Amino acid sequence: MQQETIKLHSGNLTASVRTDGVKLLVGTHEGSQPFAEQCRDALLAPLGLPELSRCVVPGDSVAIVIDPETPHVIELLVAVCEQLLSVPDSGIALALLLPPDPGNAGWSHLVEKLPLHLRQQLTLHVHDPSATDQLSYLASSAAGDRLYVNRRISDADLLVTIGIVCFDSLLGYRGTTSGIFPGFSDGDAIQQARTEGSPELTPEQPRPYRQLVDEVGWLLGTQFSVQIVPGPGDTPLAILAGLPEEVMTAGKELVDRVWRIKPQEVDAIVLSVPCHASSGWRQFGNAIELATRLVQPDGRIIVVADLPIPEGPGATMLRRCQDADELLKPLRREPGQDAVEITQLINTLRHARVYLYSNMPSDIVEELGIIAIEDPAELQRITTAAKSCIALPNANYAWIG
Repeated sequence: MQQETIKLHSGNLTASVRTDGVKLLVGTHEGSQPFAEQCRDALLAPLGLPELSRCVVPGDSVAIVIDPETPHVIELLVAVCEQLLSVPDSGIALALLLPPDPGNAGWSHLVEKLPLHLRQQLTLHVHDPSATDQLSYLASSAAGDRLYVNRRISDADLLVTIGIVCFDSLLGYRGTTSGIFPGFSDGDAIQQARTEGSPELTPEQPRPYRQLVDEVGWLLGTQFSVQIVPGPGDTPLAILAGLPEEVMTAGKELVDRVWRIKPQEVDAIVLSVPCHASSGWRQFGNAIELATRLVQPDGRIIVVADLPIPEGPGATMLRRCQDADELLKPLRREPGQDAVEITQLINTLRHARVYLYSNMPSDIVEELGIIAIEDPAELQRITTAAKSCIALPNANYAWIG
């Protein structure tokens, strides 16, 4: 008789562990409706707005702002563009706006996935926060800070945001306008967001940064938002479209119902993260930070993650240093692009042993203070050896409390 297994997916990597002795924290969700139909239905019956094609008039300029970490982002973008282009004799100008690419490749891995006919009808802009001619002054915030956004956002007749609604230790809840600010603002605003979140707060508690993000959304006026609520597998819990406020409210309800996990303490947790090309290490950091609230001191955090070799300044310093704790102050004083996730890793290593099953060379994994898992058999042995073990696919989307 074949034993049941729990499958863990990450990028191009798939692993499984036997269910005997392992408790799955979030059940799998397999929707019966094809993804393309979900997209179409969400756009035809949005929350608080007419269907997307009725939100434009001939000659409008439409700015489509995407959060590249969004699952199925290309499929969502295609659905949005096809509905906008279905308007007869519209002459609508479509601009695709992307935030700065951490890999400095112009998001080529995303753009290449777009159908050729859409690439020919979209004008692509990758935001450069250092290019002052790209920025438009929006207003001063309630706190007196000058707020800037990419001028293609402020000048558009219709602004469409494509993103993800999920828990976030800095924002409480990520989604809607957080895809615009600070990613499409100036360098100072982007730098200020490179800070550790507040996992000790509940998502509902007031967070100044989320309030600032919402203020930017209010200043920009009514937008059309398309957001995915991620599930524990590849199938989303929902696709929501319409007014940002109504989309966010509906998204929060789903996220709370599925992804809020009661505190517990076990010997080991085996988890996965999606590992989108530009953000795998950020997702990894969020997931292991969360895992410290589920495993006992000196427990095991076992991660399945198709991570790239880390090349940021924080990771480079960590691989070279003898005492990781000595890096904490420099990382907080001068936060580089990977400062938050490397800080999360160092803090996690104080609490638990971290194991990683990935495609990275083992010597690089171990230079980071992580124990490399060489093959699926070793992954199963480590999991089986735990006195108590839980499993959490897509752990970066969860919240403990």
